[in-house]
Amino acid sequence: MATGIRSVGFSRERLTSLLDDVDAASSPEALTVGLAPGASPDDIASELGCRQEWPEETLAAMSKTGCFLFLSRDLRLLVVPPFPVTGAHRSAGFDTGPLRAALRREVTFGVVLLRLGGYAVGVFKGDRLVASKSGTRYVKGRHKAGGTSQSRFARIRQKQIHELFVKVCSVAQERLGPYEGELERVFLGGEGHTLTAFLKECAFLRGMKGRIAGRLLAVREPRRRELERMPRQIWMSRVLALKAPEGFLPGVEGAA
Repeated sequence: MATGIRSVGFSRERLTSLLDDVDAASSPEALTVGLAPGASPDDIASELGCRQEWPEETLAAMSKTGCFLFLSRDLRLLVVPPFPVTGAHRSAGFDTGPLRAALRREVTFGVVLLRLGGYAVGVFKGDRLVASKSGTRYVKGRHKAGGTSQSRFARIRQKQIHELFVKVCSVAQERLGPYEGELERVFLGGEGHTLTAFLKECAFLRGMKGRIAGRLLAVREPRRRELERMPRQIWMSRVLALKAPEGFLPGVEGAA
């Protein structure tokens, strides 16, 4: 869906600062709306009184987590948190309390990072890594020659990829399994086409489909050190301004 409006990632710290500004901008006619997971553009349009084309990454995130709308004559702000909104609600004025509480709570989530040649799997409680395993497994690079040699090379490479997927699925079940009842979300990181192929072969993660996050984590090398850095990326919220006073959201397009 092409659109000139884009959402911007805000860290917890930056979003908390923004919410201070939102509180200060409250007015008698202001309204706060929390939409539960499954919120659609039509749901938001009915609240805004207008229709809007939404960025694809915002649509994907909203369908998984819901969103918060802060609405007034001068400000129309959409915030998509990284974890699900607990129930729909409406309140007069700018009520940032529920979103602040969502950003403070300790969430248990899983992370699976995978690229051809390596993996890292972990479970976090809040920002604390409580279980993890990482490793490497050799996968041949692409072969450009033709003929029989290429076919044989492709078979070997596909076998190595399959063995990697089996290994990572086993590690995921081993590390995430004991926490399965507590996990609110499982985040995947790496190359999209590799992860898509991996999920087709991993029945354990397919069984958690409803909890797989709708966005992929950016990761260069799936190692433990990368795993330990994931909470900051995971806790990024998407912020989109349909209307805001000049200078209210520096760097965020769509404010008008």
